[in-house]
Amino acid sequence: MSNTQLAKDILEKVGGKENISSMTHCVTRLRFVLKNNDAADREAIKAMEGVISVLDSGGQLQVVLGPAVTDVYNEAVKLVGEIGAAAEKEVPAEKPQGIKGYLKAGLDTLIACFVPSIMIIAGSGMVKVLAVLLNSIGLIAMDSPTYQILNGVIGDGVFYFLPFFVAYNAAKKMNTDVMVSMALAGILLHPTLSGLGEAGTTVSFFGIGLKIMSYSAQALPVIFAVWLLKYVDRFADKVSPNLVKVFLRPMIDLLVVAPIMLILIGPASSVLGDLFFKFCEICNNWGWLAVGINAALFPLMVLTGTHNATIPLLIQMFATQGFDSIFLPSGLAANIAEAGAAAGVALKTKSMKMRSTALSATVSALLGITEPALYGVNLRLKKPFIAMLCGSAIGGCIMGLVKITAPTFVTPSVLTTAIFLGKCPNVLLGVLSVPLTFIITAVITYFFGFEDVKDGE
Repeated sequence: MSNTQLAKDILEKVGGKENISSMTHCVTRLRFVLKNNDAADREAIKAMEGVISVLDSGGQLQVVLGPAVTDVYNEAVKLVGEIGAAAEKEVPAEKPQGIKGYLKAGLDTLIACFVPSIMIIAGSGMVKVLAVLLNSIGLIAMDSPTYQILNGVIGDGVFYFLPFFVAYNAAKKMNTDVMVSMALAGILLHPTLSGLGEAGTTVSFFGIGLKIMSYSAQALPVIFAVWLLKYVDRFADKVSPNLVKVFLRPMIDLLVVAPIMLILIGPASSVLGDLFFKFCEICNNWGWLAVGINAALFPLMVLTGTHNATIPLLIQMFATQGFDSIFLPSGLAANIAEAGAAAGVALKTKSMKMRSTALSATVSALLGITEPALYGVNLRLKKPFIAMLCGSAIGGCIMGLVKITAPTFVTPSVLTTAIFLGKCPNVLLGVLSVPLTFIITAVITYFFGFEDVKDGE
């Protein structure tokens, strides 16, 4: 089936253009926010050739397509026009109900403030890794302008100015003024503010104490500020006469939100940041056990579509301690185990079709795209899924023991394995932890067995 036809069929089965509030995509999933969730024919979509699975998560209908998602999305945009082009716009499917509903909505909003920027964050992180690599092989010196520009300017730019990216995403998610939101990020990062005193000191603003802080690479202050702006802007729009609204509305927004952001939200967010830092310390103290536990949980999070919940934690972890020794190493172990389980199926199955599917899924998982292995092989056959969880836990413990560490945000895969080896006391053991995880999981899957399928099934 062509990508054009698949896009057309999916759009038809979700209820057509008129039922779509927004449409976007991640690395492997086409994500819809629908006006009427019941209008979508999930079973029909799941049965389509090229569709791996269909999930409901975070108020979205998620169609898992694997690596073909970008091409299908582009075809869908051509068919639905402006709805597809407005990919960032998020419209809540329904009002949250109860404490659980509000917590879920809050988490979804937090994730949405980061996800659209993941590609540029990952790309910038790889630039920093490239700079370190060039230095390690002697091509550029660490104190040279070339290294400083490559690592500290090109590679670090997105991290330093992270509040701008977060403000933009938050404004889109919360459906409020984008330009005012980005102006708030600019206020946080203005050099005059940091120049008023040393970090931690307090200055007077109309007789009120204002704590000087560093807001580079910080996300929480601007997220809460944009949330406040959403309500202040409604008030400002209501009280501003049309004749002067063009400047009075944003003026009211800034005069109300900016001082509250600097006096209250910033310091309060720093308390949350300190609590997060304590959480990082606890995880680091648990060491290899924490990596093993998280590796076992990671496939379950992918299964429920909640794996992106770790993204804010990852970004703040890089901002506070400069590396991640828990979440991305766990993801690496889980992805390799996913591939190992699919390889175990390919070795044992008598079905030529399943063997072909499993081999393809193995390669995909090794490259960091695990949905074909998860939905098309391991979960479908049930027992390989259990074997994969066991392999993930074992592999995570092994990688934790050899101190696999991520210096920046990267997709965990065999292609990025070298990036995880920087802090390994023994690089050879670090390298061996990857094939060891793969082989252990494949062996568990093979001997644990599964109910095989026939070629006609």
